[in-house]
Amino acid sequence: MKIIFPILIILFCGFTSYGQNLTDSTIVVQDQQLYTVPKPENLNIKGQIDAARHYKRYKAAGTGTLITSLVSPIIGLVPAILYSATNPKIENLGYPNEDLFKQPDYYKAYTKKAKKIKQRKVWSNWGIGFGVNLLVILIIAN
Repeated sequence: MKIIFPILIILFCGFTSYGQNLTDSTIVVQDQQLYTVPKPENLNIKGQIDAARHYKRYKAAGTGTLITSLVSPIIGLVPAILYSATNPKIENLGYPNEDLFKQPDYYKAYTKKAKKIKQRKVWSNWGIGFGVNLLVILIIAN
């Protein structure tokens, strides 16, 4: 038993940790500003970021789905499927820069991300309507 303890100490103290590479985590100070992540130059990434920031005109589709699903979740499925299957209209996209929007990579990434945002909002509103109906049925049943 006396020999096991020193062997364990030697074993565990002999390992060094390389959990962090110091050159990757340094912060470079230039012109009194801290830079940790470079700005995205890729048009695909810029299109997705801009869509997440600027696409806000999905509210009509979401509200329509919510109202119809509050009436009946089965009836609410119709607009939810229709709205989530269609791409947002160009006038509803709210893109910040028309010159960038004319670039094919930016356009494709922006519209794809905007459609995903619209789908997420439509289906979450349908889920809210379904949940409210389910809650009403459970209250009435008790």
